[in-house]
Amino acid sequence: MCFYDLLTYEIIPLKTPYVIRNCSKCKRDTEFYCSEKFRVNANQKMVDVWIIYNCIHCEGTWNYPILSRVHVSKINPNLYQKFMNNHNETAWYYAFQIHHLRKLCKDVDTNVCYDLRMERFESKFNDLTIRINCNYDLDLRIDKVLAEILGVSRSNLKKLEIDGRLKLNPNISMKKRIIDHLQVTVVGKG
Repeated sequence: MCFYDLLTYEIIPLKTPYVIRNCSKCKRDTEFYCSEKFRVNANQKMVDVWIIYNCIHCEGTWNYPILSRVHVSKINPNLYQKFMNNHNETAWYYAFQIHHLRKLCKDVDTNVCYDLRMERFESKFNDLTIRINCNYDLDLRIDKVLAEILGVSRSNLKKLEIDGRLKLNPNISMKKRIIDHLQVTVVGKG
């Protein structure tokens, strides 16, 4: 029977990423922050939805398109209500669509501060299993977060992986981005 220590961590961003765009008021490329407010425009049965971003210097705005010319019957009523009520978690979900934002902006500042919060610890003695939950695409590398959790360097993590003492589930490279529900096993942690 294999005994293990189980650690569960949640990665919680402290703010949404800034986007770099040309500000029409500042007349230069500048950072915009997510206001966490939606703009909804309906023309008869067709709906457009944006998230409003504000320039950090002048409060000029940019509307990040979420839905464009979509028939109201094709929108989930719960989602539509979240747009209408400026639902915070929904705004954050769209604000962390990094790949989509990169197509619309000059750059996205993915250097977002986050908390690494331990949710649960169960001690059974031998090996260590770490579960990492992350609801947003923070563009963080797995090795960076694991090094922070274990208090070791990235080169030591690589050595553990080469020695077969560190395994990722799913089996992906440590240089990949963090995915939700990642599980890491460290054999013989002592």
